[in-house]
Amino acid sequence: MANLVNWLLPKEKKFFLMLKDQASNVVDGASEFKNLIDNYNSLSDVKRKELVKKIKEIESKGDNIVHNIIGSLDKAFITPIDKEDIHRLSMLLDDAIDFIYATSIRLTIFKINRIDDHIRKLADIILETVKKIELGVIGVSKLKSMNRFYIDIHTLENKADDIYHEALGDLFNKKDPIENQLAYKIANHVYDMAKLSVGGLDQEQIINLQNNNAELISELLNSTN
Repeated sequence: MANLVNWLLPKEKKFFLMLKDQASNVVDGASEFKNLIDNYNSLSDVKRKELVKKIKEIESKGDNIVHNIIGSLDKAFITPIDKEDIHRLSMLLDDAIDFIYATSIRLTIFKINRIDDHIRKLADIILETVKKIELGVIGVSKLKSMNRFYIDIHTLENKADDIYHEALGDLFNKKDPIENQLAYKIANHVYDMAKLSVGGLDQEQIINLQNNNAELISELLNSTN
């Protein structure tokens, strides 16, 4: 039985490694998005499209990772946590990078000329949030306490709410109705992206991920005694 445990555990660690790769890829996408937003006003249209193309490449890489995860789930005899939880976490990460790219491409489609401080602040929160999620994935795999994770995510969610409400208030000061409408659409999209990132996993679901992982390891080790 000991040989069976040693054979199973290393193989199934690949799911955490793939999720870690997927989370790291989302961080890469959020970093490029922040780079685009931070420098947007000084970039030419060509440079803006180049950065959007780079984000698209990261999004495509994410698609490949999630396809590998789903394919491996279909073939797996045993997984470190419930298949449904792995699938849901992978879909959350996939949605996050999809949203990042979708927001980026809308900036060029709508021909947005300038980005305001509210969008920049939301981009900061998005990057900070996906970095926290990456650490959360690592924490779950190592059975670390996630209390700090919950607090940090909730704090970021509140910050995103405050920034969005400030942005809405400032929109009414714009005199150009077309500019107003486009700015509103972009603000909504970036805010939705921030909310997706911070609201994807709640505390109960993270606890379940940790408990399932701990129970599996305990059962496998006990079976060798």
